[in-house]
Amino acid sequence: MKKNKIWLIGTIIAIVILIAAGGFFLARKNTLSGGLKMEKNTVEWNQNLESVDESADIQIPYYSDIYMDDGADSIDMVLVNPKENECYFTYTFILNETGEEIYQSDLIEPGRALEEVKLNQKMISGTYKLDIRIDTYSIEEKNPLNNAIVSTNLIVS
Repeated sequence: MKKNKIWLIGTIIAIVILIAAGGFFLARKNTLSGGLKMEKNTVEWNQNLESVDESADIQIPYYSDIYMDDGADSIDMVLVNPKENECYFTYTFILNETGEEIYQSDLIEPGRALEEVKLNQKMISGTYKLDIRIDTYSIEEKNPLNNAIVSTNLIVS
């Protein structure tokens, strides 16, 4: 009877360890080096966008004024990584006057886009100078490559 209890407890412990290890590896599947994760809410994007520099090796989208509702914390807009690129993108929104980061995306694959941006805070009515920093990462090793900053206005009304 005592052997059966020990065997049962050992089996239960082994099963718990296997379940925990499986969960850990599934959670890590979307996590890349440096804590970067793949953006989950992207859609396929094959449209052409105006680029900051059409002759550059990495196409960086241009963003004009961005509009959102007073008191809201989300923006209906497209953050895209053009299909021509051979790198991942992340987007960071920085309020120019204060340097405060109000949004940070996860990695966006080439030919994919986000269609809604959820900010870290609700915005009140006004016009804000906004820097959109686009960081790029290699496909193979996920190493940082370079970045670009697109300056625009965030208009909240």
